[in-house]
Amino acid sequence: MADKKLYNLRQIQIWCVLGSPFVAGILISQNYSKFGEGRKSTLWIFIGTLWTLALFGIAMLMPDGTTRSAGMLIPLLNGALIHPIVDRLQGERIRTHFENDGCKSSNGLPIVLSLILMALILTPTILLDRISNTNNYLRADFNGNGVLYSHNTSVEEVDKLGNILTRVEYFSPENPVEVVFEDCDSVIELKLVSDKDYFNNSEFLNEIQSVFKHVSLYDFSKPVGFNLIDKYLKKEKRIHLSQSDSIQYLMESVPFVDNENFRLYYDIMIPEPERAKFQDLILQLDNLFPHQYQYSFICEVADNSFLLNLYIPKTEWNNPKLISEAKLLKTELNQADFSKPFRVKLFENSETNYEEFEIQ
Repeated sequence: MADKKLYNLRQIQIWCVLGSPFVAGILISQNYSKFGEGRKSTLWIFIGTLWTLALFGIAMLMPDGTTRSAGMLIPLLNGALIHPIVDRLQGERIRTHFENDGCKSSNGLPIVLSLILMALILTPTILLDRISNTNNYLRADFNGNGVLYSHNTSVEEVDKLGNILTRVEYFSPENPVEVVFEDCDSVIELKLVSDKDYFNNSEFLNEIQSVFKHVSLYDFSKPVGFNLIDKYLKKEKRIHLSQSDSIQYLMESVPFVDNENFRLYYDIMIPEPERAKFQDLILQLDNLFPHQYQYSFICEVADNSFLLNLYIPKTEWNNPKLISEAKLLKTELNQADFSKPFRVKLFENSETNYEEFEIQ
């Protein structure tokens, strides 16, 4: 045995991580072949192959957002698993081999096998990309989110849609998504890209209805049709707008024009001039809202009035100074000649409870 070359435990573990269990299985097979155990040599080729195929199967079943993190963790788990297995099966003979000045096999074979495996994985992906429907569209970027649009779709309308989806926070830099916006003769089709497993999920469909219902409030050059489409842009599901009152319009949000520390969440039914006037008034009240701090203001239309909601922990609701300042704010708003009277509410929203208190 001293004149034969073996793969040591560290090599097998490293190539299980860097290559795959398939590559590690080949190295284990090579060792068994040197031991004169042909049956076990063949068996480990099958084990490495099945192990690798199982990992691909698991990856295909994973939700989109978890694939990247799993892709980093799983190879390390493979390496942690393979070491005690090989140590139990071959460890004593491998150590004896090297204690007797036996030679170590080179890394040439695992390098070649890893490159071949990578080519087998990447080639179909590249070919699929070349024939993917994605290439039929241009892409407008909105902080990592994308609007895929047909060549005959107005860029101005693409920007309009992207800005709407940004303001309602459907487009978020923390969780980028894509939509398709396609001019189809008499209509423009808006298609939200999602996993087709959600096409019949009632909770998901209700949430998406709010997005579509909100977009429908805006005028585009043509009527807008609403759809879901899978991530390969192959399968679609037509969505018919619900008129149920349980499907709420979304709040839009923008930073204040003159101070990005302040953010306004507003009902779309509040006219833009009124929103601008509100921002100006709040900025003038710097004794109540110092400009260096971050504040969120939530304005909606309720019972023929404007309702301003301010998040304040309930523990502060009995603070006389706070109540006095809230009353001053309400007075200032109602003296500013808005089209509707203002009401002011304090609210606290936790995972288990929502409470509010209206300023009189």
